[in-house]
Amino acid sequence: MKLLYLVVFIASWLAMPNIYAQKHVKGKVLAPESHIGHNHEAGEHEGEDVYDVLPGATVIWKGTTVGTMSDLFGFFKIPALDIGDTLQVSMIGYETVGLVYTGWDYLDIPLQPGVLLNEAKVETRKSTTSISLLDPLNIQQLNRKELAKAACCNLSEAFETNASVDASFTDAVTGTRQIRMLGLDGKYTQLLVDNLPGPRGLNVVQGLSFIPGPWIDNISISKGTGSVTNGYESITGQINVAMRNPENAEPLHINLYTSGDGRLEWNHVSRHQVSRRWSTALLSHAELGTFINDRNDDTFLDTPLKRDIVLRNEWKFRGDRGVRGEYTISSVMMKRLAGQSSAYSESNSPFDLLKPYLANTDSSAWTAATTISRLEASAKTGYVFPDKSWQSIGSQFFASTHKQEHKFGNRSYQGTEDYFRGNMLFSSIINNTDHKFTTGLSFVYDDFNEIGTWGAEYSEWDPANDTISRTEIVPGAFFEYTWTAGERLVVVAGLRGDHHNLYGNFTSPRLHVRYSLAEETSVKLVAGRGFRTANVFMEQLGSWASNRRWDIQEDLAPEVATNLGLNLVSKFRLNSREASLSLDGYYTNFDNRIIVDLYNSPHEVSIYNLNNIGGYQSRSSSRTVQIEFDWSFHRRMDVKAAYRWVDAVTGYASGDYDSGYGFEMQQDPYVSKHRAFTQWSYASKESLAGKQTRIDATIQWVGPQALPVPGGMTMGMDPDNPMDPMDPMENMHPSVSPSFTQANIQFTQILPGNLELYIGLENITNVMQMSPIAGVNDGVLDLENFDASLVYAPIMGRMSYAGLRWTLGG
Repeated sequence: MKLLYLVVFIASWLAMPNIYAQKHVKGKVLAPESHIGHNHEAGEHEGEDVYDVLPGATVIWKGTTVGTMSDLFGFFKIPALDIGDTLQVSMIGYETVGLVYTGWDYLDIPLQPGVLLNEAKVETRKSTTSISLLDPLNIQQLNRKELAKAACCNLSEAFETNASVDASFTDAVTGTRQIRMLGLDGKYTQLLVDNLPGPRGLNVVQGLSFIPGPWIDNISISKGTGSVTNGYESITGQINVAMRNPENAEPLHINLYTSGDGRLEWNHVSRHQVSRRWSTALLSHAELGTFINDRNDDTFLDTPLKRDIVLRNEWKFRGDRGVRGEYTISSVMMKRLAGQSSAYSESNSPFDLLKPYLANTDSSAWTAATTISRLEASAKTGYVFPDKSWQSIGSQFFASTHKQEHKFGNRSYQGTEDYFRGNMLFSSIINNTDHKFTTGLSFVYDDFNEIGTWGAEYSEWDPANDTISRTEIVPGAFFEYTWTAGERLVVVAGLRGDHHNLYGNFTSPRLHVRYSLAEETSVKLVAGRGFRTANVFMEQLGSWASNRRWDIQEDLAPEVATNLGLNLVSKFRLNSREASLSLDGYYTNFDNRIIVDLYNSPHEVSIYNLNNIGGYQSRSSSRTVQIEFDWSFHRRMDVKAAYRWVDAVTGYASGDYDSGYGFEMQQDPYVSKHRAFTQWSYASKESLAGKQTRIDATIQWVGPQALPVPGGMTMGMDPDNPMDPMDPMENMHPSVSPSFTQANIQFTQILPGNLELYIGLENITNVMQMSPIAGVNDGVLDLENFDASLVYAPIMGRMSYAGLRWTLGG
């Protein structure tokens, strides 16, 4: 791996990734006076007052000589640079505005009168969530302010205020969160960090907690298969996390957090200008949890004991001759302890027990221990041809080494993964800028080695380890063509081909179309195909917190699926205030899916291919419809409301064979068919001293979910004698969960000196799943029926938290 990291940085001279042929940014510079007119890009101007055009303003890319001035009509046109660059607009007598470029084509920029002799402070607002009408991809962007509306401690908690992505716990023991999109697990959503590989492989679930919220600049959520330039693994969508970096971070930012369950966090971001060409950013995160929490008195910790450290260092190079570079290294060290509280109550230093618990398979108490170490390095370099600003060449290199060790009860697991991905890209045009293309080559190397005791019955534990290992080598090529037909129509058609050394050739066609029905109304179409290889043990992490043995019934083939989607988004003024309405529908159909069957037996996890159930081709699909309304109905109050319907079904071999097909269609477990969401945000007027109060409240209603209770018993009772309990497992959990409503609120006080204090309350109504752990009765553990993975609702009651954010400079 050391050689691998060396190759990454030596090879990076070739060019920067994902650079499309250069385009232009257009817009108007405005000043308070008369009506602003239409808003061309969500989130750039909210129309707080009325405005008029401002001629003669300077528009320049910060840190460069690329600039222009607004004309008599306030209009400007400037060559677009890179995502993350800062567009600076200034005018004598007005406050300078700096906007981080996120890819928009047009925007109105309001300037406010500068600080005069009376030091009057002018208030501006910016939408915290935006959907572009111009981008052919259906992308929703969440900025820093949106993430600050809740206790966004890490990426797994960053979607509490978003209706498109669901977050839930994997089990009632480890405290691990997972996400779902379009009714399917997060493993089908390609996660990227700065357009490079994010949590995936063995890291696909727990890796979400390795990205601290205060490190994030913005999150882009794209539904449907994404661009072919980013690989073949996207099925339901892409989530790209843009990190704070040397160009958009403040000189110093600190975020401290504590919660009622004893969780303590430190987060730090700082940037430094090393020289004219080089700048760097340092980011650190530390988390500690040592409280013994058992509010429901089931003898198990409600939250794990934890000790995490995450570090990141990024360097940026900006050359004078069109060369750019971004180079990053990060590391993770995680330690977790969970299980029965009696195992830790007598210890003053519980983490001293980590190694003994990892090694000891015979304990008087049921415990779960985890340790993870991870190292990542990346290099992105690019070159824009000086005489052809629309032509560029780029490279992306990413490498990681990952090692983790688990112990759940008497079962153990050790996994290692060494991963490398390289991308070479070339972007140019065909005749003119209406016809652009990006083409390139990619290479993936992925080596897995997993050792554990997953195959034995809980009562017949065998210290002999099971072993699974594989090495994937996947060279590939891709071509993406963008056709802009005037202002109304944009078509992005992509095709990539990959050769997998274990599974042969795969083709991934993808299509994105945007058509503008009107200036503020767009319809978007997406269609595409993706494939991925499964890593079932870490993707189904929650099932380790049970007595279930793992039964892999056959060689597992790659998962292959087709996704189709249609989106309609319209922006308008309601009661003279900005509003938007988005309606979308998506259909995902699997050619093959790795079925993790929890319906078959309460003591087993059955794993098999969808396309070979009893010799028949089974079916698995997901249909979703979502409507979302966003309205700034008062200059100090915003409201958002959404409803989503999901129908996710799979043909399981555990069903009735009378149909002759060898499978029975059932609802996918833990997927709510109906979900409603609303968010209310209030911000007071900012005082001359910089004081402001913000209040953010979120309410969501979660409808019934199918639960994997074997035998299809409605409430776990004998239908002929309802008072006579049958299997204890079925007696403890229904096959369908009840619906519930959850509410969160946060108060933020902004003080002079760039200091923010925030306090919040999660789960205000104290909704809790009763008896989330099956097989625990009055503190007595029944190992035969033990299962802590049947979690469908909050397991912690009402919880308070508090913290502060302090920023030096801007």
